[in-house]
Amino acid sequence: MSHKGPPIIKLSGKALSDVESLKKLFSSFAHHQAIVVHGGGIEVDALLAKLGITSQKIDGIRVSPSADMPYITAALAGICNKTLQSYAIASHINAIGLMATDAKCLTLKKYDEKYGCVASAVANDKSFLNNLLAQNIIPIICSIGHDEEGNLYNINADDVASALAKLFNSDLYFISDVSGVLDQNKNLIDFIDRAKCEQLIKDKVITDGMIVKVKMALEVSSYTKNNVVIASIHDPLLTQNLFMLRRFGTTVLA
Repeated sequence: MSHKGPPIIKLSGKALSDVESLKKLFSSFAHHQAIVVHGGGIEVDALLAKLGITSQKIDGIRVSPSADMPYITAALAGICNKTLQSYAIASHINAIGLMATDAKCLTLKKYDEKYGCVASAVANDKSFLNNLLAQNIIPIICSIGHDEEGNLYNINADDVASALAKLFNSDLYFISDVSGVLDQNKNLIDFIDRAKCEQLIKDKVITDGMIVKVKMALEVSSYTKNNVVIASIHDPLLTQNLFMLRRFGTTVLA
């Protein structure tokens, strides 16, 4: 495994609403390298609703017909991506907004046709992102990609972040509006491994979307042997400890 790369920071759509916390996060990037990945399901839902388009989900995955992709792209690669870039610039950080497949950093593995234009991300080539980082430019990457024919695809943002963590051998941070993984008494779990995750899932303490999150975190940490952290954008320890190798949120252990 190559040397450890810059932290991969994945921001959920719910984290994008806390403007002040986002600006504090970006301010903490001064003199540090990082790669930001973001989702934006809330923004996609809002835009499609305004257009009178009903969004369907299968197994929690947004069905993304080709006819809807211009609007999904507008929300993710446009509204969310450029808003985050502007917050970074306002925080005196040199940042650039990108798609997941720009310069073939990642490639796509298409889902079954029943999901429409949906794909997963596959690690491919980090040279372009390394060139940006060497110039102290922070990449802000949305979860939109394209295939070799130029067709746009919707990608799960956690999947994009996970592929980048594997590509760079990096620590990975899933940042949303939840403090981390909670036990049956709603107390934060500082460290969690596979055995404890499986037990909490069996006991229905970890449910719904958090099941997918911890399973992906375990898979990435097992591959990279690095930390995967699940934490909240509202946690003051986030900006204090992100580059200090100190604990915050829940750390998922390989």
